[in-house]
Amino acid sequence: MKTIANTFLKGLLFTLPAVITFGLIYWLFAIAEDLLRVPLRYILPEGWYRPGFGVASAIIIIFLIGVLVQAYLVGRVFVLFEAMLERIPFVKTLYGGAKDLLYFLAGGKGGDMQKVVSITFDNDIKMIGFVTNQDVTLGDQNDLITVYLPLSYQIGGFLLYLPKSRCEPLDIPVQQAMQQVLTAHVMRNHDKRPSET
Repeated sequence: MKTIANTFLKGLLFTLPAVITFGLIYWLFAIAEDLLRVPLRYILPEGWYRPGFGVASAIIIIFLIGVLVQAYLVGRVFVLFEAMLERIPFVKTLYGGAKDLLYFLAGGKGGDMQKVVSITFDNDIKMIGFVTNQDVTLGDQNDLITVYLPLSYQIGGFLLYLPKSRCEPLDIPVQQAMQQVLTAHVMRNHDKRPSET
């Protein structure tokens, strides 16, 4: 019975991430198709619309927005729009969280998460953190750094203000360390086949 359960769990570990990934992609494409179907049928000559035009149009629109944001004048308009959103209490939390998450997944800039560090607490308990600023002043305390400690399996975490001496630099890429923390270090070996794990 235990062997059957273990085999089932191995199959689940192999299929569930793929189902979630492709399910999310399908969901996003379906939303794009539903949102743009009506305006496309109105704009295009009768009979021209085909399934998939909505997804293709969404990709083109997102690309064009990316091009426009890089233009100085339009970029300033987007900055003003974001500033307006950040004044609305509930909206700024949702928008800011979604933007930060997508920004991180897209790679962000090297200076956002500057390096990975280990922080030791009482009884030699260690936590992985990410340095976000290396020169911070907090009240009358100078020469502090800010370290972000994300929580596993959720969006959220803690921001610590620490002296540099409390942090031990780790030679780990930021994205690899973030993946370890967010998945509670439950990581399968990509070099092994499911039957070998």
